Amino acid sequence: MRTWNYKGFDARGAERKGKIVAATEEEAQRMVTGMGVQVTSITRNQDITMPWENRPPSLKDRAMFTQQFAQLLGSGSVAQSEALGVAARTTTNRQLRAAIESVRKEVDEGHPLDEVVARKQYAHAFDPVFVAFIKMGAEGGSIAPSLKELSEMYKWQLRIAGMVKKGLTLPAIIMAACFIVTYFIMAKVVPTFMGILDGLKAELPPLTKVVKSISELASNPLVTLGVVGVIVGIVLLFRWYRSTPDGHYRIDEWILRLPLVGPMTRTFILARVSRGLSVMLKNSIPLDDALSITAQLAANDVYQKHFREMRAQAIDGLPMFPVMAGHPKQFPEQYWLQFRAAEDKSKLKETLNYLGEMYNDEVTTQVEGLTTAIEPILIVFLGGVVGVIVVSVFLPMTTMMNSIGSGS
Repeated sequence: MRTWNYKGFDARGAERKGKIVAATEEEAQRMVTGMGVQVTSITRNQDITMPWENRPPSLKDRAMFTQQFAQLLGSGSVAQSEALGVAARTTTNRQLRAAIESVRKEVDEGHPLDEVVARKQYAHAFDPVFVAFIKMGAEGGSIAPSLKELSEMYKWQLRIAGMVKKGLTLPAIIMAACFIVTYFIMAKVVPTFMGILDGLKAELPPLTKVVKSISELASNPLVTLGVVGVIVGIVLLFRWYRSTPDGHYRIDEWILRLPLVGPMTRTFILARVSRGLSVMLKNSIPLDDALSITAQLAANDVYQKHFREMRAQAIDGLPMFPVMAGHPKQFPEQYWLQFRAAEDKSKLKETLNYLGEMYNDEVTTQVEGLTTAIEPILIVFLGGVVGVIVVSVFLPMTTMMNSIGSGS
């Protein structure tokens, strides 16, 4: 795919210009014409494209597109093809914009929207949840209500994911700052004081000798490069291991066992899958399809395995709660007991919606607690490091001054 710059006029005679992603100039001209623009010029975009500009669509990109598409269709005065065109022009993600334009073209050719978005070639742009909601809306005769419901679910997921991201990002930044400041002190500040002590030929206490040795290592460029190399190697090895099926599962399992982070991750997943499954069942998506999509919503291999087991139980006509009860570390007793009661009374939609809201509130509490707990620990750590360095520097000076005073 290439990016093209176009200029032209719309039906009202207003000048229109912008960029569009297409394989050839002819395809770009057809796409722009399909947007209701009379093309005057199309040229190849010569701007330098950064790697992140071709990133896959994020949840935020999908949420914004879904919301706008639902609003346009819900107005009742905008045709499906026109709504897709408007949504494509306002979408900032290149991959999603190109996919929408391609879908619009096929819809104009007479292909049903629910069949087009379900094709494998668009799997990178439209997730299974979106495809399922489009299918249910098409079968019900109106796509707009289903998309509006999906848009609300996307926004809720964005909000809760943002809370978790905030809770993990802020402590990580503070931790990185602590290590950077510590390294700067050991590599730049401490050697200056050690040089003064060496000039005075003062006898160094054990603590000062240890700090001096660490400082010499930190100020050595080869050691610094070696440490950086080791860190990069560990990161690459971690990414390779996570790319393997077994490694991905083991790392997801390990994350759930981490102190502080593990419980928060579990709560986030339960909130997300509960709300998602509730919305899908509310919109008449079959239970086996909803469970299959919910497994992907979990974004954790451990939970995906459990939801696949639940789906197999549901297909066989058996209760699903025993799967949850058999894994108490992933599904707390409070959760699966309410799920069992709802399953017995056929009230899964209502109960799952309640559980989603309850765990959403718990995520908020845990995020605030994590931030509150980690910040003082890191501040005390940094203060302790600085304190040890100060003591190690001034201790020999104090000893030497006491010796001079005793001698006089």
